[in-house]
Amino acid sequence: MAKPAPKPGRNDPCHCGSGNKYKKCCLAKDQAAERDRLVKAQAQHEKPRRDERAAADRLHVAELKAAVAARLATAEEEDAYEDALDAASNAVVDLVRAAKLDEAEAAARDLLVRFPDVHDGWDRLGMVHEARGDSRQAAECYRKVIDFIRSHPDDYDAGMAEQFAKLVERLDPPVAT
Repeated sequence: MAKPAPKPGRNDPCHCGSGNKYKKCCLAKDQAAERDRLVKAQAQHEKPRRDERAAADRLHVAELKAAVAARLATAEEEDAYEDALDAASNAVVDLVRAAKLDEAEAAARDLLVRFPDVHDGWDRLGMVHEARGDSRQAAECYRKVIDFIRSHPDDYDAGMAEQFAKLVERLDPPVAT
C-alpha cells in the first residue's frame, strides 16, 4: 500500500501549483474536504439498524462524532496558532518598514520565544539587522534560518534554504584569498 503524500507545511507552496503558500491557498478547502469526508463516513454509520447491532452502531457513531469534534477542535487551535504567528511576524515587518527598529528587534526576539517551532523569528531578526545596515548580523540570523530548515526538512520546500543561502552570500560574501 502506498504511503499518503505528506501534509504540506504552512509555508510550503500550495500543491495546486498556484505558487501561493498552502495556508493562503488550499488549506481551508482541504480542511473542509476532510470535514466533509468525516461527515459522510459518519452519515453511513447512522443508517437504522436492528436491535443489538443498532446499539453497537450508535456507540460507533458517538465515537466518530467525538473524533470529528476532536479533529475540528485541533484544526481550530492550529488556525488560532497560525493566525497569532502571522500577526506577530507581520508586526515585525511593519515595524521595520516604519523604521521602528528597536521595537522590531524586541518583537522578533519575542517571536523566537513564543514560536520556537518555526523559522520566522530568525528571519525577522535578520530583517531588523539588515535595516540597521548590519549585514554580518543579518547573515548570521539567516544562517540560523538555514539550519532550522535543514533540521525540519519535511516542513519546508527544498528551495527555501537556497533562497536564504543567496541572502547570506549577498550580505556576508566569502573573503577572497
